[in-house]
Parts: sequence; structure tokens; C-alpha cells
Amino acid sequence: MKKGLLLFAMLMAIASLAWSQQRQVTGTIKGSDGNIVPFATVQIKGTSSGTTANNDGVFTLTVPGATTVLIIRSVGYKTQEIPVGTNATLQVLLTADNKNLQEVVVTGLGLTREKKTVGYATTNFATEQINRVAPVSMMDGLSGKIAGAEISTTSGAPGGSNKVILRGYSSLQGSNQPLYIVDGVPLNNDRPGSSDIKGTNLTGGYDFGNNANDINPNDIEAISILKGAAATAIYGSRAASGVVLITTKKGKSGRLKVDVASAATFSNVGMLPTMQEKFGQGWGGTFILSENGSWGPRLTGENREWGAPVDGVSLTKPFSFVKDNVKNYFTTGQEYNNNIAVSGGNETSTFFLSYGNVYSDGILPTDADSYKRNTFSARASTKYGRFSAAASFNFVNKNAKAVSTRSESGLGSSLFEDVIQIPVDIDISQFKDYKNKYYNVDNYFTPYAENPYYSLYENGNNLKSNRIFGNIDLKYGFTDWLNLEWRIGADVTNSQSKTYKAKNRPSLGSWNDGNNVEGSQRAEDVGYVREYSDYRGEFNSDLLLTANKKLSSDFSIDGLVGFNVNQREGKLFSSAVKGLAIPGFYVISNSPNTPVSQTQEFRRRIYGLYAQATLGFREYLFLTVNARNDWSSTLPEKNNSYFYPAVNAAFILSEALKLDERGVSYAKLRASWGKTGNDAGPYLTKTTLSTGQIIDLPFGTLDFPFNGIPGYTVGDNIGNPELGPELSNEYEFGGEVKFLRNRLGFDVAFYNKLTKGQILAVPTTPSSGYSSITQNFGKVRNKGIELSVNIVPVETKDFNWTLNYTFARNRNTVEELPSGLDQIVLNFAYEAKFVARKGDPLGVFYAPIPATTADGKTIVDATGLPKAADADGYYGTSQRDFIMGLVNSFRYKDFTLGFSIDWRKGGVFYSGTSDLVYFVGNALQSTYNDRRAFVVPNSVMQIGTDNQAKPIYGENTIPLTDYNYDAYWYPTTNKGSAYQQRIIDKTFLKLRDITLSYSLPVSAARKIAASNLLLTVFARNLFVWTPEGNTFIDPEVSNYGNDLNSELGEFRTMPTTKSYGVSLKVSF
Repeated sequence: MKKGLLLFAMLMAIASLAWSQQRQVTGTIKGSDGNIVPFATVQIKGTSSGTTANNDGVFTLTVPGATTVLIIRSVGYKTQEIPVGTNATLQVLLTADNKNLQEVVVTGLGLTREKKTVGYATTNFATEQINRVAPVSMMDGLSGKIAGAEISTTSGAPGGSNKVILRGYSSLQGSNQPLYIVDGVPLNNDRPGSSDIKGTNLTGGYDFGNNANDINPNDIEAISILKGAAATAIYGSRAASGVVLITTKKGKSGRLKVDVASAATFSNVGMLPTMQEKFGQGWGGTFILSENGSWGPRLTGENREWGAPVDGVSLTKPFSFVKDNVKNYFTTGQEYNNNIAVSGGNETSTFFLSYGNVYSDGILPTDADSYKRNTFSARASTKYGRFSAAASFNFVNKNAKAVSTRSESGLGSSLFEDVIQIPVDIDISQFKDYKNKYYNVDNYFTPYAENPYYSLYENGNNLKSNRIFGNIDLKYGFTDWLNLEWRIGADVTNSQSKTYKAKNRPSLGSWNDGNNVEGSQRAEDVGYVREYSDYRGEFNSDLLLTANKKLSSDFSIDGLVGFNVNQREGKLFSSAVKGLAIPGFYVISNSPNTPVSQTQEFRRRIYGLYAQATLGFREYLFLTVNARNDWSSTLPEKNNSYFYPAVNAAFILSEALKLDERGVSYAKLRASWGKTGNDAGPYLTKTTLSTGQIIDLPFGTLDFPFNGIPGYTVGDNIGNPELGPELSNEYEFGGEVKFLRNRLGFDVAFYNKLTKGQILAVPTTPSSGYSSITQNFGKVRNKGIELSVNIVPVETKDFNWTLNYTFARNRNTVEELPSGLDQIVLNFAYEAKFVARKGDPLGVFYAPIPATTADGKTIVDATGLPKAADADGYYGTSQRDFIMGLVNSFRYKDFTLGFSIDWRKGGVFYSGTSDLVYFVGNALQSTYNDRRAFVVPNSVMQIGTDNQAKPIYGENTIPLTDYNYDAYWYPTTNKGSAYQQRIIDKTFLKLRDITLSYSLPVSAARKIAASNLLLTVFARNLFVWTPEGNTFIDPEVSNYGNDLNSELGEFRTMPTTKSYGVSLKVSF
């Protein structure tokens, strides 16, 4: 009995001791980037006991003792073991498993596949890191981060366009922009006012951004870039230039979640021309009060009269250099980006609601360059048995303003022109009071330019746009491996714009009416107003039957068949009138003149039938075959059907050969071939009529209606009933390999793409009465290499260092042009031509060059200026030698420091900014030889002729002096060599962004009822380096659109900006 009682007492003591050791532990699970990891599995090692973290990454678990070890698992992260010890709370930091994170990728039609099954290069981005710098456009944050993608911002204006070129330019006159797909449905990416109808553009050159910028980056979950034909062939005739796949955020099962993101960004003007500091206002070395150039005498600092005398009184100022003169014209831009999202759901239904607001006022004084955008998004999904449905709705309201210029078309000039031609000794900021009697239209110091503040306040260009896009996705599962899906989408935009220029002329007898020292008169502005409306619609439907089945232990098959209908339509109306009756009243009816009106309508439709099948063997060998046939309404009936096949294969060496046992974490070989193309624009098969005006008549321009009679003119392009599609064939080889448990990885791709049957407007003989006919001619080949390297040099619990390096080199060549055609002029500026020429890269520059002797000496004329050669010379190609990017990230506990660098080497461009600052004598280089007389280096002059009447040359002894020194720097007087200063190297190196983020510990976040809080300070484009030959402007900008024409360069366009800001993201 006693022994029994003693045994019972001992058991009770042991039980009591064990019970006393059990306690409750609470923990929070985050990723190495500081973000919450929801729904992770938490297991007590050695037992089957455990729990699951909630949506906020928080778990609570009863553990048996201090020696307990917890095993934490989550998809996409490495499994981690955490000793509990005596802690009551745990902070768990999981390291991303790069291999697992990339196992699933988004491919054609927005479908997901395991990455190992894909036989072509893909690039996938989660947008969390990109959104830390609060971009207004989703593509802004990707510059320099994707091998084979050249992503540029073409303007410093708020909301300006992006240019995205994948694997180089391949189409001479068609689109080289990728197709954008949002949740499986195509998105319209046109610029407001542009048209599918060749030659139509109602924007007048103003940049209100391309339509892909309407997508709120905070609504995006991931972006995938498909570059090769094998990846994009399933999209047929719209995917020849690649595809950008966008997956938006969706609701998730769990409790209600609220995400708030707010950012404030401040911007300053970026790269500006470096001005000379030695010489002031005047021309030919003489001080002239009314001149807009700095070709005057040396700056002495003495007080001098300047500007127009008014009422017999002149202004005086020091005749000295004004530091940061152009920079001080600009102000600090402000941008505020606020977003809120609410999401949630249960096991059968989810929802996601978001609202975003962007207000941006650019770097110009006043709100003349402003951008306002409101976005509202709603997405929901539900499932019932074998049936599921999802829907998405997006509304975008946009209001933008852009500056007007003296050029009514907006092409070829900008407000920047009036700023950078002001002499270096005149303080620009004083002109702010543009109604002041010394600075107004009558008495602005020069008749050759306009007060840049007057332009801001009196002229303008405004855009209002409303857009709705979305989709409905219905799916029925016949079995667990066979599904039927119907996906329909629509994208509708309505835009209105007004451009206006004030009516004014100098008063009779005023300074700018010819009463200045040069007797020059400022041209009268009769006033101008133009309005346009633009409707754009895109409607898409896909019916898909998909299958995914394991055939045996060795074989699996994944396939689909589908039918697509896509319709795009638009209606553009423009009306403009010159000669306003009432100043400041900008309506079409405010003129006695007849308005010039234009209407353009288009509708185009494509039917597509496609199929795809992937056969897998033992999880290491995969073969995919896909094909699509399109029928296009823009092509003649006998040519409107065309076929796009593709094939790709993937071989996982690491699985087949068990390379993980030899230190190789992952190894894969890829090979693919595919065919894609571009169909023609609307109405190119027929000769069209247009209304409006007849130009180039002997007596001027004839506007219609004329005396109440309408008129039509036959278009200058002959329709071609034999027209066919533009086709591309591309093959690609590559592979991936990872070492050291995925801490060192390489991805390389080699590609070769031939685009033939180019749709070109080929010149015709003048006797035909037409200027061109659209035909299928020409071949362009692109081939290149892409390399991505991912390195994790350091990886510990508290510290993590990652590096991502990208390199791309593309070489394109024009292999064929229409018979009898030496070149096609793609774009031009004065006599600098940007052309496509057989045997050259696509897009090369030809311009006047100096005439030279056989031994290379420059021949000068009787004034000592270089003569121009009889034929233009080659100045280089717009094609870059290579593009290189580096993304670096350091994480220490809750802090993350990151930066990215973008280096683009080689290529040339035409700079209109360089042209102007040389012309007016503001360029740093214009002080060559301290503006003392000089003889053109290495030059000769004609001293006679031989007995065959051929010139004899001797050493040049004719100096350039004050009277013609300035003539050396301008093409109209020195056509031979002036283009050497205007076609310049476009190499640049940029610090694209730098970020410092702090993730607040969950324990601290809970005190404000939050589950996660991330604070980031950032800067964008903080530094730019250009070669010595470019001291003028950021080579990334252009005011020639965002396609091949933009590679001509820029013509005095607004400079880019550098910005800095702070963002805060809080989740509840």
C-alpha cells in the first residue's frame, strides 16, 4: 500500500513538473524583405502537433518545454528550424527559396505553368519592391532590371509616355511596342489622339502618356515579360514585338484586410546644357540690345543698359554670367500618390476593392504641366461545385496639362527652346512678371523669342479622359483535369483635348514692332484654338478548353484549344481655327475664319483559332507545341488568313543527371522556334479620301468647306489589294544553372529573329499622282544575347546581401529593301536623316560632312568655312553596343537598403538642344580658342587649278574672326561640319533608384492596430553620367513618340527630372 502511494506521488510530481514546463508561445513570421508571410505551417519537431499562422503571419502554439524546436514551412521560402528556448514571443524571418519562388510563371493567355516546363526565356517580377519608389507608371520601376528590355521615359512631363522595346526594333513602319495583357485580356496601349489609320495624329506632338500608364501599380501583383516568338506566338498577329503580362491583385480567403499606401515625391530638373560663362549678349562680337544670342563681347561685370527702353528709361544690370540661370527657371515638382485597398473572402468567394489618387505638378512654374489620375478597381471571384466565376472592373479618370509652344503643331519645338536661348548674362527669373512693361509682348528684350513665362500663363494644352476596362471569366471543370473557360473583356476610352495659343501682336511703334536697334519685328500671333475628341474601344473574347493530366508515372500532358475574337475601333474628331476675334476666348466659333475639321473612324477585327500541348517525361523533359491561325479584316480576303506555329523544349539536367549530388542546385537547357507577325493598319488595301484642306497650291492652302462647299481630296497613298501580313521567324537557345543552394545563378539566351514582308509605304513615280504605295518588302534581322546573374554573397539570420546583374546585346541589320530603293527615310531634322539602308543596322544617321582631299584634309571656301561634300556621310547608328543593369540589396534585420544602376553604351542621336545652344552661342564648346580668330584645323583652300581644271589645294590661311566666328557653329552657314556637334553619343549611366526601407516589428505595429508597416525613403534618377561630347541633355528623352521614330533623338524637348520622396505602407 505504501509502495503504491509512493509510486502515485512520484507520477503526480512528474506530471506536475511536465505540466509546469508547458507554456504558450506567440510568434510572427516575415520574409527576408520584411513582408508578412501568411498561413505558414508551424510544427513541433518530432511530433505531429502544430498550427498554421493567420493572414497576418501570427501564430500561437502550446509547446512542451524550453528545448522545443519549431519547424516553419511556407511555399516559396526555405524551411527553417527555430529553437524556442525560454522565449514567450518569437520573431521568425524566413529566407526566400529562389528555386521555389520561380517554379510557377505566367505564360501565354495569362495561364500559369511550372517554369521548368518552359523552353524559352521568361522574366517575372513581383511588384512589391518596385512600388517602394511609388511610380505612377508600372514600367517606370523596371528600367535597367530586365535583360533584353530597353525601357525609357521619353519625357520629363508628369504622366509622360514610356518606351518599351524588347530585343530591338524589327518593324520599319509598324509598331515595335509589346502587347499588354491584363489578367489574360489585351489592353489598349495607344497614346491619346493617335490612330490606327496611317498618318493620323491629333495630339499635335504633346505627350499625355501611353494608355498602359493608366494601370495603378499598387493594383498589380506581378509582371511577366515574354520576348521570344515561341512565347508569344499564341497571341498571333499582335505579339511580334513581345508581350507584357500583368497579373492584378485578388482577394484571399481569411479575415478582412486593409492596405493603405501613401507617398510624396519631390522632383527637380535633371540634366541641363552646360553653358559658357565668358561672353554675353550680342552677335558677331558686338553687344546688341535686341539679340537673343551670347555672341557678344567678353563679360566684364560692369553695369550696362539692357532690354528695351520704355518711356525713355532703360534698365541696367551687371554684364556678368548668371549662375544656374536655366535651372532657376524651374521649380520643385510635387507628386502625391495615395492608395487604399480592401480585400477578403472565404473558401468559396473573394473580393478586392481599391482606390488610387495621383496628383502631380511638374517642374514648370504654375500647373501648366500637371497630371491628375483617379483609379477605382473592383475584382471578385466565386466558385460553386465545378463552376467558378471571376470579374474585374476598372475606372480611370485622368486630367492632364502640357505646355504650348510657338509651333501650333507642337512638333519641332518646346517651351524649353525659349528658355535656353536667353543670353547667359540675363536673369531669366525676372521675366516672371510677364505683364511688366519691360517684359511684355511689346518690350520683351528680343523679337526672336517669346517670354517663357508668357507661354506658361497664356498658352496651353489640356486633356480630359475617362476609361473603363475589365473582364469576366467563367470556368467549368468537367473533371479534375479538364476545364472549359470563357473569358471576355472590354476596354473603352473617351478623351477630349483643347490646345490654344493667345492672340497678340506688338503695339505699333513698340520695341518688338521693329523699333529696336536691328529693326526686327516680332511675328504676329493671330490666336489659335483646336479641339479634338477621341473614342477608342477594344473588345476581346476567348473560349478555352484546357487539360492537364498525368498519363502514367513517366508521362504527363498539358494542353488547350481556343477561339479568339478581337475587335478594335475608334473615332477621332478634330476641329481647329486660326485668327481669334476676341482675345482669351478659346472656342472654335470665336473666329471669322472657317474651321478646318477632320474626322477619322476605324474598325478592325481578328478571329483566331489556337492550340497548345505540352508533353512531359519524368519531370525533366518537356516538349511544347502551339499554333495559331488568324483571320484579319485589314487584309484582302485572299491574304487575310495566316498561320503562326511554335515549338519549345526544356531539359532539366539537374533532375535527369542528379546534379544536386555534385554541387549543382539546378540546371536546365532550353530551345525554341516560333513565328509571329503584324497585320496591316486599317484601309491600306484601298485608296482613301480625306477632308479638310489642300496644301502646296500655287497660291497657298485651300481650306474646306470653301464658301459653304465641302471638298475631299484623294489620299497620297495608293491602296494595295495584294497586301499581306508582316511575318517574323525566331529561334532561341539558352539555359539556366544555379550553384551553392541557389545562391549563384546564371540565365543566358541566344536568339535570332528575321522579320520579312515589311509593310512599307514605298515611293512611287511622280507621274502617278501619288507619293507612295503600301507594299510587302524588306527584311530585318535581330540577333543577340541576354544574360542574367543572381548572387547571394551573404545570407544569415540578420543580414542578407543580394545582387542581380543583367546584360543584353542586340544587333539588327536591314537585309532587304524594295527593289530600286537605296534607303527609307524614317525621320529627319533639318538635313540630318534617320534612315533604314540595306546592309546597315536599322536606324542610321546620314548628314552633310566636310569636303576633304584624298589625304583627309578639310576643304574650306573663300570665307574660311568648311565646304560640304557632294554626298552625305555616315554618322553612326542609334543601336546600342550593350545595355547593362545592376540591382543591389542589403538587408539588416528590419532595414533594407537597395539601389539599381542602368548603363546603356553606344549609339548616337540628334540633339536639337545642342543645335540651339550652339546657334545662340550659349554652348560651352562655342568658346573654342577663347573666341579669338582661328583657322579651321587640318584644312586646305583652293589656290588654283591644274591643266585638267582640277583644283589645287594649299594650306588654309583664312582665319575665322568676329564677323563669321559664330557662322562656324551653325548648319546653314557651315553645313559641312556643324552636324558633328549635333549628332552625338547617346551613352549614359544612371543611378535609377535608391531606397532605404524600415519594416516595423509586429509587436510595435500592433500598438497602432496594424499587422505590417513599411516606411521607405527613396530617390529616382539621382545621378546621370554622359560622355564628354554630350553636355546638353539626357539622351533618354525624345519628342518623336515612343517607337522607332523616337530614335532620331530630341528637338529641344523638356529635360528629365530627378526625384526623391517617402512612402508609407500599412496593412490592417
